[in-house]
Amino acid sequence: MRRLLPAVFFTAAMSLGAAEAVSSLSVPVTVPLAGVQGAANARVPAEFARLDETRSFLGGLVSVKLAGTVTRAGHVSVRPSADGAGLVVSVPIRAAFRASPGGLGSVMATDFGGQATVSLTVTPFVRPDWEAGVKVRGDYAWTDPLSVDLGGGLKISVQSLVDAQVRAQLDKVAADVERAVREGADLRARAGALWGRAQQPWSLPTPEPGYALVLPKALSVTPFRFTQDALKLTVGAAFDLKAGLGRAPAAPVRPLPALNVAAGVADGVDLSVPVRLPYTDLSAAATRYAAAQVFPLSVPTSPKLRVTGVTVRPQGAALHAVVQLRIEGPLGLRVPATVDVTGTPVLDAAGRVLTLKGVTVRTRREGLSGRVIGWLADARAQAFVQGAARFDLTPHLDRARGQVQARLPFTPVPGVRLSGTVGTLKLTGFQVTPDALVVTAAAGGRVNATLDAASLAR
Repeated sequence: MRRLLPAVFFTAAMSLGAAEAVSSLSVPVTVPLAGVQGAANARVPAEFARLDETRSFLGGLVSVKLAGTVTRAGHVSVRPSADGAGLVVSVPIRAAFRASPGGLGSVMATDFGGQATVSLTVTPFVRPDWEAGVKVRGDYAWTDPLSVDLGGGLKISVQSLVDAQVRAQLDKVAADVERAVREGADLRARAGALWGRAQQPWSLPTPEPGYALVLPKALSVTPFRFTQDALKLTVGAAFDLKAGLGRAPAAPVRPLPALNVAAGVADGVDLSVPVRLPYTDLSAAATRYAAAQVFPLSVPTSPKLRVTGVTVRPQGAALHAVVQLRIEGPLGLRVPATVDVTGTPVLDAAGRVLTLKGVTVRTRREGLSGRVIGWLADARAQAFVQGAARFDLTPHLDRARGQVQARLPFTPVPGVRLSGTVGTLKLTGFQVTPDALVVTAAAGGRVNATLDAASLAR
């Protein structure tokens, strides 16, 4: 089941599911546009261009002094582009110039100018070094031509004289916006912090000390998206989780991986819970089940075969069950017998019961008559005895589920808080050890993991 800058909370969903399924933890990053707009207003210059020079016209017959400025005419506005992939930065500018022909003083001086709105479309992207970059496309058009007609065929344009200065200032504005986006997103630091955190082993809310070893696989980031008030993206780490009991072994720290841009980042953690089952518990479970079964032998007087006890112990990777039997019949027939059943544990489809496969059944002949040995050698009797090595772990799994649930909310690593509902446990694997059978169990239900951004060491 799968499931904001200061005071950012990273959220994830933890589904206790199949062993070693690929998990992911996503980190939403939000950069308020108010900060970008504030930076733009603070850094966009009041003056874009200045002109103060004298030029000759009509083959040197006339000289004209050209003076004036192109200035900012209002606040800078920042808004998302229509497709949400970029940011439109708009700057109103105004040009005011005076053309003064030489020798004529101020009599022929003429004022002229115009207005324009500079629009820069800034499209951020993630660079291979995990920093935010931007692509800038800009343009502007004057409401009035920046030209003046002084008569006598003398028409002067200053637009080409100031365009280079205006565009140079626009380049600076673009660089400032890029810096504001990069510093606000702080993407490399956030990605590195998440990657480092993703490699820390988790402690588990299990009945006895357990851990989940985190094996990071990949780190992804979504393309930048803009809303009316914020820039948003999501960084996600994909990893495997391997559960175990005891103390987590040391794991090498992996460097920040190559950039991977993905349309979306999955969210959800699949984790198996390790449970230790002492062989005494397995023996008791098998005895309870088998003692309730009776097998009538197909021989004269129809004696019945009962199981009075099952003792389980490890034998390499297999389990060895010593099955105590009693044959009961008329006229006070009571014959005890012992049978050794050995086989490899296997899970049933429901993931709640262990049985044995590749089974060998051996009857201990001491003290038994040939007739009784023959009865126990019957294939149907052997199948009944083999069935005694059946371990219904439902009570153990339900108890473990309750113990895990009781420990929630839980902190597996500093800054991470687990909470939610643990569903029914289902066996997914096991390991035969000298002192217990260690099973891994997955659960339905949903456990949320919340990570406080302030807890990340950056």
